[in-house]
Amino acid sequence: MVTKILILFCILLGNVLASDNFKYADITEYPYHVSIEIYGKHVCSGALMHESWVMTVASCVFGSNPATMTVRVRSSMLSVEGDELEVANIVVHEDFDKYVLLNDIALIKLRIPVQFGEKLLPIELPEKEDYKLDDGTTCYVTGWRHTLAGPVESRLTVTAVPLVNQSTCSSTMPCYEPVFQTMLCAGNMTHGVETCQGDPGAPLMEGQTLIGVLSYGLGCKTMIHPGVYTRVSSYLAWISANSGIHYI
Repeated sequence: MVTKILILFCILLGNVLASDNFKYADITEYPYHVSIEIYGKHVCSGALMHESWVMTVASCVFGSNPATMTVRVRSSMLSVEGDELEVANIVVHEDFDKYVLLNDIALIKLRIPVQFGEKLLPIELPEKEDYKLDDGTTCYVTGWRHTLAGPVESRLTVTAVPLVNQSTCSSTMPCYEPVFQTMLCAGNMTHGVETCQGDPGAPLMEGQTLIGVLSYGLGCKTMIHPGVYTRVSSYLAWISANSGIHYI
């Protein structure tokens, strides 16, 4: 019986770690995942971290008007189904650098606090600023992926990605795209995945903890490169100061 269970587990894990390295996901599995829309069109992803707050990247919402933005929740499909929530305020990191994407983090305050349920729950944040994981740790990123053919997947996907050593990650990036200590990298460096990083703000989780939000990648320039994420643990004090929620 134990052997059968182990075989079944390996098969299920293999579905995620297969050559394409992704599978379609249901919002009930990742109820914190949200779509950020401007004039009803998806622009990036985010993660619900509180009944009133969503985390995403500054590079997506910088300069945006809250009146034209909505947050779609409770949906596994892109730009349809679920509920559209109005935005009260957008808080972009005051030291965000749009040229090198340093401090690429932002918070979105919802106009009305949400009611939690099966399809909508907050994700946990790291407990401390020095939260560290070993290189090679398998994490999972959810989002609407861009394929090499160009179109965006209309269904939510989850992809297994190992954490990549900081030095190794830096060596794959051009000099004008530095990797800072407030960033982390994840992706398969041994074989390519038929996708391009095209969903900024996509949440990266380890277990039930949000460890990163997708900042940038090299798009479709190369098949073998990691995605670069804003390291959430580096901004716990900033998150607390700007949301009023105590995390550290």
